[in-house]
Amino acid sequence: MARLLLLLAFAAAASAFHQGIAAPRFESKLAVSRVAPSHVVMEEPSEKAVVVGAAAVGGLVGIYLFKEISAGILWAVVLAYGATLSNGFGSFSKSAGSTASKAYSKALDLNDQYDVVPKAKTALDTVTTAAGNLNENYGITAKIDEKLEVSKYVALASSKVDDVKSSVTDKIDDLKAAADKKA
Repeated sequence: MARLLLLLAFAAAASAFHQGIAAPRFESKLAVSRVAPSHVVMEEPSEKAVVVGAAAVGGLVGIYLFKEISAGILWAVVLAYGATLSNGFGSFSKSAGSTASKAYSKALDLNDQYDVVPKAKTALDTVTTAAGNLNENYGITAKIDEKLEVSKYVALASSKVDDVKSSVTDKIDDLKAAADKKA
């Protein structure tokens, strides 16, 4: 549900670039004295950017819907090819690619203006350090392991893997020895 909400929010934010700003209502002298709103329009991306954007949208949709990388690659190829066509599907693909390209360029502009990535990295580093300190001070993971007995099951599984590995190695050694005797 959160993925769908995030996808819809992304689409709504990107579609905001296609519409102009609503003009103010002229009910008061204050509204009339304001500067008239300008029509905000982003420049149209190049055809290559539209195809790449369509491929990105196709890849994200394929992975989101099917939870497979191969499906994402297939959808990316289909939408990228569709962006080169001039029929209804091509129009859809070009629109999706244009929107993705505009959203990407706007994200780059916002990152350049506000340094979002370094700030987010700093925030994540701080949260990770705080969580590590809490775990060291209060032993949260040790308490969880104590209640769920996870380490016991991990040790049991690793011993079974070692048993299977040694069994397979012994059988391979026996097969090699039998092959050497026949030669």
